[in-house]
Amino acid sequence: NLQRQILYRTETVGVAKVDASLAFLNALNPEVDVVTLQSRLDPASAARLAAEADVVLDCSDNFPTRHALNRACVQNAKPLVSGAAIRFDAQLMVFDLRAAASPCYACLFPEDGEVEEVQCSVMGVFAPLAGMVGTLQAMEAIKLLAGVGASLSGRLVMFDAKTAEWRAVAVKKDPACPVCLTGADSAAAR
Repeated sequence: NLQRQILYRTETVGVAKVDASLAFLNALNPEVDVVTLQSRLDPASAARLAAEADVVLDCSDNFPTRHALNRACVQNAKPLVSGAAIRFDAQLMVFDLRAAASPCYACLFPEDGEVEEVQCSVMGVFAPLAGMVGTLQAMEAIKLLAGVGASLSGRLVMFDAKTAEWRAVAVKKDPACPVCLTGADSAAAR
């Protein structure tokens, strides 16, 4: 996957990704403080890390991790910038969980939903698409941190690389979502 994972080089094959990433980023800008974690994300660590963050970017490639990050962001009222790419298709959305009316990731992709898990190792990813999604995620995160512009909160943006066409659809909070249902909403649902 070196063609789409630009932090890594042929000479870093076999080196832990966190170590290779740290070396690359320190060489790029030694004044940036990079904290690496080499462990599998679990709900407890996701919650702890989200509590320490201003914005969370989900760059994972599986639903269990995406849902763990979503729950952690809901629990800590932190914005979640979610991006994904598979084959020639990409999607991006901001779940600004600081706002009570904002949908969460589970409103769009329910945890118990019948969503087919497609893996990029099997289906492939058009290499430039991964970079596009990552750049757009960085843009949305910077906008949130700087408080400028309008985020993609409430809008799912999809890109078809084969036709170079963009599409956006509105996503509303699911009033029955078991993840982000809180307070009066929770009482009314009972």
